[in-house]
Amino acid sequence: MENWYALRTVPGKEEVAAELLRQTVDPALWDVCSVLKKQKLFRADGKLILDTELMFPGFIFVKTDQMGELAEVLERSREYPQPVGGKECPVRIEEEDLHFLQQICGKRLDVPMGLSEVEADDEGNLIRVGGILKPYSGQIVRKRLRKRYVLAEVGLFGRQETILFGIRLPGDQIWQNDRKIQQQTFSRQ
Repeated sequence: MENWYALRTVPGKEEVAAELLRQTVDPALWDVCSVLKKQKLFRADGKLILDTELMFPGFIFVKTDQMGELAEVLERSREYPQPVGGKECPVRIEEEDLHFLQQICGKRLDVPMGLSEVEADDEGNLIRVGGILKPYSGQIVRKRLRKRYVLAEVGLFGRQETILFGIRLPGDQIWQNDRKIQQQTFSRQ
């Protein structure tokens, strides 16, 4: 059983808080410190541009077997992120929540949640769903094919959370940093 905890920080300062922890807190107190991100497409000048954004603004995630000692160190400065639940009662991420997070962001929670491949009919109904969205295809509550995302209700952190999944359609030409990037070919499975 892995011990992961959420730490709260100022929204927009997640990377700064994570880097502060990595640079100034004894690495013997923690194993991994991650800011969860997701890939998303947006349109600009008629092109689909690949971007990365935060998945949970205001939070970073840390793997540690020494949360008590880590919480004491973090309490020393308001610049440090603070454990959700406070120093006295830090909240450990539940096993099923961790399973979901690792499924979409990798074992160390350090890989941005990727785009899922979908195919739609002429009326906009999804006829095929692939990638990380596939297990949640029955939980889709909204789809915006033109904007290349869907929202799905996922059981997470003790409640139903609406998670935005970035999608791509067959034939999408995706750009990043003013160059077309190679994407996996759209496979029919």
